[in-house]
Amino acid sequence: MTAEAPSTIVAGEGERERVHLPELDWLMLVTVALACLGLVMAVSVLGSDVNVGPFVAIKQQSFKLMFGLAAFLCMAVVPMRLLHRVALPMFLVTTALCLVPHLMHDVKGAHRWIYLGSHQFQPVEPARFFMILSVALLLARAGQGVATFGRGFRPAMGCAALLAGVLMSQPDNGNALIVLAIASVLALIAGVRMLHFLPFAVVGLVGFWFFAMQHGYVRDRVAGFLAPTPDSQVGLGLIAVGSGGVTGQGLGQGWMKMGFVPEAHNDFVFAIIGEEFGFLGSAFVLVAFAAFGWIGWRLATKVRDPFLRYVVCGYSLMICMQAAANLLVVSGWAPAKGIDLPFVSTGGTSLMFCFAAVGLIGNAARADRAGTSFMKVTATS
Repeated sequence: MTAEAPSTIVAGEGERERVHLPELDWLMLVTVALACLGLVMAVSVLGSDVNVGPFVAIKQQSFKLMFGLAAFLCMAVVPMRLLHRVALPMFLVTTALCLVPHLMHDVKGAHRWIYLGSHQFQPVEPARFFMILSVALLLARAGQGVATFGRGFRPAMGCAALLAGVLMSQPDNGNALIVLAIASVLALIAGVRMLHFLPFAVVGLVGFWFFAMQHGYVRDRVAGFLAPTPDSQVGLGLIAVGSGGVTGQGLGQGWMKMGFVPEAHNDFVFAIIGEEFGFLGSAFVLVAFAAFGWIGWRLATKVRDPFLRYVVCGYSLMICMQAAANLLVVSGWAPAKGIDLPFVSTGGTSLMFCFAAVGLIGNAARADRAGTSFMKVTATS
């Protein structure tokens, strides 16, 4: 009789002594540096608001960082076998949770938030988090058949398509594209053939364009991207970045956050970094996220188990792609879209799940180093 179950590879004494990976130290250093920058910018931007003030701003952001740290610790210690079992059920639950905002009042025509008293919660963050875990599970489960349509492409991209469809109903077209992009790149890394993507990519892009352009605000953003004006959101962001020069105007000395750049504390926080810290501050952010991607790649090359390797790849892609989307918008290379800058923007939900992703990257890397394996094994009895 055969059975498929997670197994444990017996490691030698020398291997057990090398459970710790130096890349994890660098990963934490980059994460903490970006989070500290986010705390400083929250005080600078929100603290300039007379209705908030610096003390309230630092209290609010510190509270969010505490939740982020709790999420990090939780994902860093939770058994990977437990996550392996609950990945698909949690993905379905959190995807269904993205439909709940339809029952609540909209914000500028969009249903993206769940309101709990005075607090609000964006369900796309946990849904995307568990989608990556589910895609990693399905790609690993496909084994040698990952290159086939039925075992590789269809299950993995089916998860992404389901979540993307739910997000477009809100509508949240930007996050829908990011979800599809993360799953596609992860599938290609796993060995899914590019040929399987081509027909669906063509049909999907045409359908996405058709449905997205039904909304007036999308048409306005695309028009603003193709013909930017100085008084547009992106135009004001570029003015803020350009006015910083090499060294910036100084922390707290920027004036574009005074109601000129919309969402200066969140989507366009990079513009204020460029204004107050100049080219050096902007370069620091770019180098930090490039380092994050490099460290994630280095860790992935050292992980032997397919499921754990795809977990490391998937969450590294999540952080880097979200950062790339935000930076492309602020620099005028993409239409305006409400995407947070990981660890730096003040969005609490995004911050919590970004920290959770870092915790899970470390958890997966350590589990593999310790000998945990989810590869299919055959037992006889």
